[in-house]
Amino acid sequence: MELLSHLLALDPASPRLTVYNETTGARLDFSAITLDNWASKVGNMLIDELDLEEGSTIAIDLPVSWQAAVIVLGALATGVEADFVSGETDADVIFTSLDRYKPYEAHSDVLLVSDDPFGRGIVESGGEIPNGAIDFGPTVRFYGDQFFNPTPALPQIVERTDIPTGARVLATGWSDTKSFNHQVLEPLAVGGSTVIVTGLADTDRLDQIAINEKTNHRI
Repeated sequence: MELLSHLLALDPASPRLTVYNETTGARLDFSAITLDNWASKVGNMLIDELDLEEGSTIAIDLPVSWQAAVIVLGALATGVEADFVSGETDADVIFTSLDRYKPYEAHSDVLLVSDDPFGRGIVESGGEIPNGAIDFGPTVRFYGDQFFNPTPALPQIVERTDIPTGARVLATGWSDTKSFNHQVLEPLAVGGSTVIVTGLADTDRLDQIAINEKTNHRI
């Protein structure tokens, strides 16, 4: 898969996406290899499980999380259009959380994503899946971590950015598609990385995280 090939060639093992949840205390790192594997799993799932194709649409109504990020990467690999939404949407497939499910319960294709930091499913985390919905965690894990269809390279599909080449970015989470692209896709496209901090973090805490993570660009 060519989507993250520039990062895999440059440095496949260093953290490219780091996610802090200050509410739970969780911190997770994802290298280019790990992001590529997850994007492949999601891409395979979109095609084989959900019968999507280039030009199909998915809507994402999720808290800021690594799961949301890899869902977007998987969509990019397949040519599926992904948008962050809140409420009504005419997308072919919806990814949302159990607590945000109600507006989408009449939709035919809804995948429920847990907030488990290690990607366990809703049922695996002690919840229940409503009739007709799909449990994202165990479903996506079924699919292979290699994607053999032709894919675009991320630098070719991300709009030009003012983020310096190779920057390590610190951000406090996105609210829509545009801000997601700026905080996650643009740093990755220029060979950099991003640290996303969610939950309650004051200025002093953000400054400390910036030092600890050696970030050099803040959004």
